[in-house]
Amino acid sequence: MSVKFKAIHNSTPGIKGGGQYKYYPRVCNRTKMDLSQLSQRISKMCTAHPADVFLILTALTHEIPDLLLENYSVDLGDLGIFSLHISGEASDTAQEVTAYNIKDVKVAFRPGKRIKQKLLEAKFKRVK
Repeated sequence: MSVKFKAIHNSTPGIKGGGQYKYYPRVCNRTKMDLSQLSQRISKMCTAHPADVFLILTALTHEIPDLLLENYSVDLGDLGIFSLHISGEASDTAQEVTAYNIKDVKVAFRPGKRIKQKLLEAKFKRVK
């Protein structure tokens, strides 16, 4: 199986005003797999019924945001770690920094070793 990509004409990233336009590879033709489909696949690898797997995955999607808001990083072993990251406006002194300085909240995902190692096996196929 190969990861499909195509060439995209784009300006130089990180340069204000765009800089030079060049061609960059971008992953394309992705298809989505929903929780139901993923549950079916996982159930074929074990003795759990697809409905049981679906319930567990659904519970995970409810639990992770709650844990992040409780200031946890969620470590899912070989899968990876979810954590919150914030960015905001600077202040001249530490005392001036308040919650009002925070302008953006993002969820970061750091893949585990197994995923990183598996990605080293990636093969690529260019599509038109």
